[in-house]
Amino acid sequence: MSGRRPAGIIKAFKVLAVENYIQWSVSNPIQTAVILEGWERNVPYDTSLERGVQNGREGNNIDYWLYH
Repeated sequence: MSGRRPAGIIKAFKVLAVENYIQWSVSNPIQTAVILEGWERNVPYDTSLERGVQNGREGNNIDYWLYH
């Protein structure tokens, strides 16, 4: 769960529907919403490859998933 109350979730869905990010009617369950646009508009996104440490201890990156 998102930690939000149902009223807050419904309010956010109404905003997303008005702004045409989703297709949803208030009279239908939230599960029936259809995503029309999955990214924010007019926001520049960095399309370059991520550069960083790929290997953790013992040469693999699995510690993060096991211990955090």
